[in-house]
Amino acid sequence: MVEIKNPLYNAVAPSTQSIHADSHLRVTSDVTAPITVSTTFEYAKTSVDACNYGPDQRYVYSREGTPVLTKVEATLSTLCEGHAVVYGSGLTAAYAVLIEHRPKKIALGDCYFGIREVVKQYQRLVPGVQVVGLECSYEKVDMVWLESPINPTGEVKDIGSYALRAHAAGAILVVDATLAPPPLSYPFRQGADIVVHSATKYMGGHSDLLAGIVVTKSAKSAETLRHSRYILGTGTGNLECWLLLRSLRTLTVRIRQQSQTASRIVALLEGHRRSAIHSACHTPTAHELKLGSRIASVSHASLQLCATNCSFIENQHPEGFGAVFAIKFKCKDTALFVARHLGLHRFATSLGGVESLVDWRHGWDATADPTLLRVSVGLEGFDDLAKDWAQTLLALNDHMVAQAKI
Repeated sequence: MVEIKNPLYNAVAPSTQSIHADSHLRVTSDVTAPITVSTTFEYAKTSVDACNYGPDQRYVYSREGTPVLTKVEATLSTLCEGHAVVYGSGLTAAYAVLIEHRPKKIALGDCYFGIREVVKQYQRLVPGVQVVGLECSYEKVDMVWLESPINPTGEVKDIGSYALRAHAAGAILVVDATLAPPPLSYPFRQGADIVVHSATKYMGGHSDLLAGIVVTKSAKSAETLRHSRYILGTGTGNLECWLLLRSLRTLTVRIRQQSQTASRIVALLEGHRRSAIHSACHTPTAHELKLGSRIASVSHASLQLCATNCSFIENQHPEGFGAVFAIKFKCKDTALFVARHLGLHRFATSLGGVESLVDWRHGWDATADPTLLRVSVGLEGFDDLAKDWAQTLLALNDHMVAQAKI
């Protein structure tokens, strides 16, 4: 069987990798990879063990592998600087990591609530598993699970620092980098042992597929994961694999624009908030108060740059930050008003698509702050999104003034 990862593309630009890293697997004249929907493949005439798809590929049953799945994993392996294994969802990928490594004590910090639920499922399967905080002592910890950037704030953690702590304790470091796919972050460079992504988000990028990815440092580890996936049937269907491959072709150009726009929107909203604060050298105008007085805080990696102990950020994210940020308002009703009245931001869960989304996380996760909105910035123009925010914040002010008169 041909090697999935093609080393010829290790040194080229990410945008080139996303288009050509699977070219060694092409066996037809199609410019775009064909959609392969068959679940079973005819044996070669010479032997059931011989290659039956081009000169160096063999497929038998789709639960084990398909041509388009191999192309997706080849592309992702090169992009992510490792060996990628694709699953049916991000949480399935996370569960696969736990089942494969069977940790007895996990250090887990701020993360997507679904990961905590997956850990609970794992604890049901393996009684006695302990979960401690990310900042606790790592004594007897054998797995550190780090989410960076963090969902829903978009803030980042120092991966290198946690790698040193984890390895000193004999633990492996798993980094969930869903909110900052290549070329925004490469966690292996900071010392991660395993990287996971929910490919449903930025890698899929069009809100039309479910997939998850585990990236390992060694081909042997990836093959072990693939065998377990084959036995358990936790892979991705043919059509969703093809949709993911289609999306990867434009990943770099999409995520770079989304990152740039998100940082500008964050700066704009943080500016509104600060301009509405009275100080010895600043008295807000009536317009500034209307725009920013009800914003309690804005969170994003770009706002961490001026904080102490955050010098690692530019090295870890030299090409920009994720396109998700959080904004808190003074009360729950205010947050919901904004979510329901933004025109270019769809009020829906998930993130990473070409369309901007705003989500009230408390509706999904009871532990989330009810005043917080998570914003996923899409590919719309900055000026249009800025206008959308301004109109909504001014409408919010009018609404609150009217409510006060009742």
